[in-house]
Amino acid sequence: MRDAKASWDQELEQRATVAPLLQTWGWGEVQSRAGWSLERVRLAGGAMASVQLRGFGGVREAYIPRGPVPASAESVAAIVEWARNARVARIMVEPEAQLDFADVMREQGFGPASPVQPQFTRILKLAPPDQLLATFKHGRRYNIRAGERRGVVVEEGKDADELARQSAAVERRESISLPAKGYYQVLLDALPWCRTYVSRHPETGEALAAVLVARHAGRAYHLFAGRIGAYPELMANDMAWWTAIKAAAEAGCRDYDLWGVPPPDASPLHPWHGLGVFKAEFGGAEVAYAGAWELVLSGAASKLLGLERKARGHIRGLKRNIS
Repeated sequence: MRDAKASWDQELEQRATVAPLLQTWGWGEVQSRAGWSLERVRLAGGAMASVQLRGFGGVREAYIPRGPVPASAESVAAIVEWARNARVARIMVEPEAQLDFADVMREQGFGPASPVQPQFTRILKLAPPDQLLATFKHGRRYNIRAGERRGVVVEEGKDADELARQSAAVERRESISLPAKGYYQVLLDALPWCRTYVSRHPETGEALAAVLVARHAGRAYHLFAGRIGAYPELMANDMAWWTAIKAAAEAGCRDYDLWGVPPPDASPLHPWHGLGVFKAEFGGAEVAYAGAWELVLSGAASKLLGLERKARGHIRGLKRNIS
């Protein structure tokens, strides 16, 4: 198993400038523990795809996040051919490619779908910490230096419990849905390098903010964050983010993906507006991907999948109301 894992990730790195985290062996393990079936496919022409499969009664749908690798017309054609042979009713693909790759997807018969992964993000080019901090906007630099002066302590570790507690506070405050502790723990256990950074009050040791970061192939990914909102004058949230970024730079990572911002033309009413402003103060370059694309290969089976997905969502809603 170890040889298969190493071989898969090494081959990915040979096929992409930056091998996508969401196509790695470890990410597949995360999703298999989250309820998906996994098939790691080597396609005609040399492309690769970690395919997540879900369904019932022999009817299946496939999802390929940030794949296939490499992102090319030939790779997409190959994954469609694989899906037909595998009798998949519906396939969703989110290639790690620029916006104009949409033309390739349309040519292959795909139509646009609602993205699962962030279509727009901001990626920081890393440098030695002093140089990097100088590139941040004034307000962010001030907050970080204030947090350092006020003695905020940030612990690197694998604290799924604390991240879940901090995330729950964000859920209550902003009425959004975030994963439970179990999913954070799977990420920390299954990915080759994944850590939490927890900011603590300098006197009481109370946890005030937490982030979860994964690293792969020279890129760090800022996947989740949470904060209880107490003691804002300590700048604990800024300190958690900065410590994670600085640690990635010191470890030799090339860049740092802030993992999701609003579209460039989004209005101030966009639900991610505040988060986008916050992330922009760290600098970096905005990156736009081609988005999510879906191809229906069996209309009748796809309709059944849609009904099952709707029922599953309704059951989740009932459980949430009961709890």
